[in-house]
Amino acid sequence: MRILKRNRIIAIIGIALMILLITAGCGSNKNSDNESGVTDEAESALSNEESTANTEDAASEGTLETTNISEKCIADYNSYDELIEDIKNLLDVMEESDEDTFYDRAKQYEWYTSCMWWNLKNDSFGYLQADIDGDGVDELLLGTAGSKDNSNDVYIDNMYTIRDGKVVPVFESLSDREWYVLYEDGVFVKEIYYPDDYYSTEYFKYTAGKQEFIEGIYYNTTIFDREKGEYQEDIYYSDSSSKERELTRKEYFEMGEELQHKYNLPKFQLHLFKEKQ
Repeated sequence: MRILKRNRIIAIIGIALMILLITAGCGSNKNSDNESGVTDEAESALSNEESTANTEDAASEGTLETTNISEKCIADYNSYDELIEDIKNLLDVMEESDEDTFYDRAKQYEWYTSCMWWNLKNDSFGYLQADIDGDGVDELLLGTAGSKDNSNDVYIDNMYTIRDGKVVPVFESLSDREWYVLYEDGVFVKEIYYPDDYYSTEYFKYTAGKQEFIEGIYYNTTIFDREKGEYQEDIYYSDSSSKERELTRKEYFEMGEELQHKYNLPKFQLHLFKEKQ
């Protein structure tokens, strides 16, 4: 931007000098007056250009200062209210600006993730403070309400707690290749899918700010077996004792269905960030 401004200034000076040289060749008082007039005109134009440049630079610097609205990581928050307020600020930016401006603002927040982009666009995105593990400290839940037919069908993507006066994450959905589901009694599931055909479903018990692995199932397509003309599959079940048991593909899908219904989904009513009128 400043290079373009400098070029415009140079162009104006060049034009003024050309006019000055042409009029100087006439050698009369009238031409002298014209010379003076041209110089004044060039100086005026130059002054106006510099004034405009300074004004635009000042406005640009002001915009950058406004863009730098926060550089907080989660540990910089002393309360859930501060985090909730900043999420609302991001929503305002999203509604009032284009995507580029939004991302310029959003990336200042170290806790902002790509998954949160989809949540912010969802009218059902909300939050709730609730004591999940019964230790007397509320956790902060961020998620989306489910279907219209069942308002209690809620998907929790992020959960935070407070330790030593600081907000800390229990779990966060960092990409669209992993997601979480919160169940009753502090149980939550972490599901991961990777491009190399690796799938895992892991269940944890959350107690007093700590996560304890319960059980999980894993599916991984490994090296291609040329003799059999198929990929080798590594499929197994694991529990808290770290014992692994091999599964067939059929057993893997059957166990996945069984685990889904083994734990009960809680009934939550989120406070929506976008309050419905």
